[in-house]
Amino acid sequence: MVIGSITPLISLLNPETGVPRNASNLIIGNETIQIPGLQHDVTIIQDRYGVYHIYAQDNHDLFLALGFIQAKNRLFELELFKLTAMGELANMLGSGYYNYDRFQTMTGAPLTAQRDWNAIVSNMSVNSTDYLTYQAVTAYSQGINDYINYSESHNLLPFEFNLLDYKPGYWSPVDTFAVQEYMIQTLEFSDDSILYSLLSYKIGSLVNDLITPFSPIPQFYYGGYNGTPNQYVLSMSENTYPINATVASLAVSIAKMWDPLHLFPPNPTDHSNEWVVSGNRTATGKPILVGGPVLGFSLPSIWFQVQLVDPHFDVYGVVLPGAPIIVIGYNEHIGWTLTDTQAISWGTFFFVQNVVNGTYLWNGTYQPVKSYIVNGFRVNWTNLGPILDQNGSTAIVMDWLGNMFTNDIGAILNIMNATNWKQFSSDLEIWKAPYQNFAFADINDTIADISPAYYPIFSSTNAVPYNPNAIMPGNGTQYISGSIPYSMVPHAVNPSDGFIVSSNQRQVGPAYPYWFGDTMTPSPGFRAMLEESYLRTHTDLTITDMMNLQSHNYTDYEAVMAVPYMLKYMAGYQNATVESALSMLSSWNYSMDVNSRAASVWFFTYMYLFNEIFHTFFKDHGVFPEYRDILNVTGMGGSFPNSIGIASFDLDMAHMIINDSAYPFSNQSMTNLTASAMIKAMDYLESEYPSGNYTWGHFYGFVFPSLLGISQLSVGPLPRGGDYNTPNDASGVGPYNWPSGGQSFTMILNFANLSDSYGVYPGGQSENPASPLYSNYINYWINGEYLPLIFYPSASSFPSKSIMDTTTLEVIQ
Repeated sequence: MVIGSITPLISLLNPETGVPRNASNLIIGNETIQIPGLQHDVTIIQDRYGVYHIYAQDNHDLFLALGFIQAKNRLFELELFKLTAMGELANMLGSGYYNYDRFQTMTGAPLTAQRDWNAIVSNMSVNSTDYLTYQAVTAYSQGINDYINYSESHNLLPFEFNLLDYKPGYWSPVDTFAVQEYMIQTLEFSDDSILYSLLSYKIGSLVNDLITPFSPIPQFYYGGYNGTPNQYVLSMSENTYPINATVASLAVSIAKMWDPLHLFPPNPTDHSNEWVVSGNRTATGKPILVGGPVLGFSLPSIWFQVQLVDPHFDVYGVVLPGAPIIVIGYNEHIGWTLTDTQAISWGTFFFVQNVVNGTYLWNGTYQPVKSYIVNGFRVNWTNLGPILDQNGSTAIVMDWLGNMFTNDIGAILNIMNATNWKQFSSDLEIWKAPYQNFAFADINDTIADISPAYYPIFSSTNAVPYNPNAIMPGNGTQYISGSIPYSMVPHAVNPSDGFIVSSNQRQVGPAYPYWFGDTMTPSPGFRAMLEESYLRTHTDLTITDMMNLQSHNYTDYEAVMAVPYMLKYMAGYQNATVESALSMLSSWNYSMDVNSRAASVWFFTYMYLFNEIFHTFFKDHGVFPEYRDILNVTGMGGSFPNSIGIASFDLDMAHMIINDSAYPFSNQSMTNLTASAMIKAMDYLESEYPSGNYTWGHFYGFVFPSLLGISQLSVGPLPRGGDYNTPNDASGVGPYNWPSGGQSFTMILNFANLSDSYGVYPGGQSENPASPLYSNYINYWINGEYLPLIFYPSASSFPSKSIMDTTTLEVIQ
């Protein structure tokens, strides 16, 4: 959220409204607070690292206390997320946010949030999961509102509200479901199908070579099916619906209005890592689980770290703004972490429909369009979803799976109390979206991974359906006829290999009997290849080994695969600049270390080679310049400014280098193409650093921006090793010219002794810039270090040396 333009620095220094006032309101030490709504007193211990441990006597008080303590530390963040999710940012930030509010409202998110909450209320008397959800969300909402009242009565409102002359509104359960919808959007909301159709419109069947149905590079498919491609699925993937000029024009319009505030970075951010190792490969004989989901960075962080304890729960992990659930974490029996999947177009599908005079055509008859007024905007829906744009009678309609009812909150509440794999997997059966890989381990030596979701099955009145990863006909000839059975969703339990890796690579191979998307997003799989290779070749693994693999292994596995081939066919090339580049690459260990010059040579050679091939191809076929502003794709997941990343292009690049041929995208030899790219890369590096000190640390690192978008409240850039293909990965540079997203919460669970587990996120527990807990975890994260996860079952068992302070929430007598 870049709103720095309306908050000048002078306002931040105002002693009445700015940071100094916040500093004076910081409470150091123990305190007792009386708040309404509690049934029993609650003890909240803040450990020496700033993590909160909430000890309550029932679920109501537990979730009320969570809402209160989270609001105490993150009230402005909560309000900002709520307004963003509900399409009401202009209420706080002014008319400049009109287009975003309109777009968010048009997606249906506010409507879906209200509908989902209504479903919970209707079903809670007959469905125990819905009742638990109702209980948790209502108590959590009350806790947030109790803190709003407390902060106003004690003049403790965060300074941002004073700067913006805005007061927070009370929280409602609908707001929680809206935030859930927003998080589904950040993970599972994409215009990829729009871009795919536009490419197909320009280059025809060559799109099947550019964005292949299956990877041309061997992959590790954790869910199996690595065999001969299923011919029906292959035919479907290559059968793209032909759009006309009118539809193409609408597609361009939608691509340009997509994400008007650039809240979803214009490149894949889903570069998460997760793997789980069984006891037969560890030094202790017990499993180790490792996770690191990639999300955008901010101060405060998106994560808030807590332990929740009452007679029903004893669970530790991280929660999101506005949702009373441990999204990633563990209890005394099991642990889990999440990554995004490579599946089915991010759950966002587009159809061409005929819309005339408030009706739409479906199966030969016209049906009435449903019209809603939300946030002052008119939203029109057909049977498939909201109408995004229309020209005459031709409309493009979006069917986004985030608009389908899914009680993800209830699913997570249940797994927070699960004790084994059978219970855990059963609890996730109601999970519909977003598409996520859940890695699992337990104290009984079970390891597993599963990708639960509603994966649609597309049917057609034609012999073979059209490719769902492109715009489809919306007249009834192509439709969703069901979903992949839960027993067939990608999963693995206790594999003979003794490990599972699910780091955004495709989960199932080409022999899988259902259409499951293509190679377009989110990851080309090089990180998973590195992790799989390491785990396959190592035994007696320790927590330290896992820390080093996750945070210190800067090996670019695409370079491991490609550079030897480049050296082979470039050998003897007569050019001093090329010879200099080859000299560095020939002695390189493939590590993207901050002190490596060869790392810079590889990266920029790759990027210029990418442009030599694909940008020239696009110019020759009319994609550029017409679509450049919406399809400015570059290598390494869009690691150049103002560019996007498409995973299949990086797979194509590796395949071309390995096979010494750029056909059908270029008729030039790879030798000449690579020589040209090396010369451009070296010219650029030497012009930037004439002294020759063009080490990788000058180009790669991280920025941690404040929610206000103000540099004085931000941290960075801070150099760190890695790149798009390494476990410490990021791509894109956004407005900062440095990555502002990465491993958002790295966690390593030791099932030999869960008390010897570790985790860290880059940020701090407090949103208050005057607090020592505002950004105190960043240096640990940058240095690849971890903090102990302190886990005690009761307040009385908590050692005093580990306590920073204690807050008692008292019942009002």
